[in-house]
Amino acid sequence: MRAWQAIAYGSPVDCLKLRTLPRPIPGPGEVRVRVRAASLNPIDYKLLHGDLRRLTSLRFPVTLGFDASGIVDAVGAGSSRFAVGDNVYFRASRDTLGAFAEFSVQPEAFVALRPANLDAIGAASLPLVALTTVQGLVDRAHAEHGQRILIQAGSGGLGTFAIQYAKQLGLIVETTTSSGNADWVGALGADRVISYDRESVAARGPIYDIVLDSLGGEHTMQAFDVLKPGGVVVSVAGPPDREMARKFGRIPVARLAMWAMARKVYAAANKKHARYFRYLTESNGAQLANIAGLVELKRIHPVIDSVFEFDQALAAFDRLISGRAKGKIVLKLAD
Repeated sequence: MRAWQAIAYGSPVDCLKLRTLPRPIPGPGEVRVRVRAASLNPIDYKLLHGDLRRLTSLRFPVTLGFDASGIVDAVGAGSSRFAVGDNVYFRASRDTLGAFAEFSVQPEAFVALRPANLDAIGAASLPLVALTTVQGLVDRAHAEHGQRILIQAGSGGLGTFAIQYAKQLGLIVETTTSSGNADWVGALGADRVISYDRESVAARGPIYDIVLDSLGGEHTMQAFDVLKPGGVVVSVAGPPDREMARKFGRIPVARLAMWAMARKVYAAANKKHARYFRYLTESNGAQLANIAGLVELKRIHPVIDSVFEFDQALAAFDRLISGRAKGKIVLKLAD
């Protein structure tokens, strides 16, 4: 089989190679999926570039990729949730990876039946952004009907899904994007679109119950300026929270360094009596099954920026790194 493997930390053009490998064999509790489509996420580039090596390191060579959809073509001993021929989609874990390949073996707990009304490309675009949204808004923020949320970067892969899902939770949704994308993002269901090149989010004042921070840096700190007292910031790009420091700070010095990185954030949170979560998305087939139900009810739909052939992965990474994508970037494999 063919697979895109990282051979070292660095840029895609230097360190990502298309190789021929043996087909993997599923073990107990695992399934093998003949991949039909796989989508790119910012974390793919961050892993390759080495930005996350303090949290999760790569052992080279390694097949990259988290999101994929395809057809089950083999099951391991004791696997009973799926049968050969099932159309499925999955989000691999940081330990398994392997979506950017013609075949991928994953624990069946990471896999769900793909939404019946989607093709492989649409299904592959959903897993990571869907799980990130659910695990941020439901599992951590405990979002409630009628609350007001600010979703940063509404035209990105995460933002386009989070806007739709937040509306399903009954939230009042505001989001940021450029003025050129404002009407397009508004059509996803946002109640208010803030064009950052024409108006300041800060001018809205402290009106949000929840801020979904996908930008990090100064944007994480600014989130607390617009947060109501007692609100919550859920971040996929800000400094590590204390749970993350305990989990990934394996030695005391590293743990203390992570705590120091988040000192300003916690000071801002304490001033607002607010909660702050910085988390990494975890694979969860049961949550993907729930998302599939919403998609089949046509309450949520995938947003695709562009589709590349499998052997054009380097061009797909260029598109990802450009930051101009509106929705998800997907690799298509031949039937």
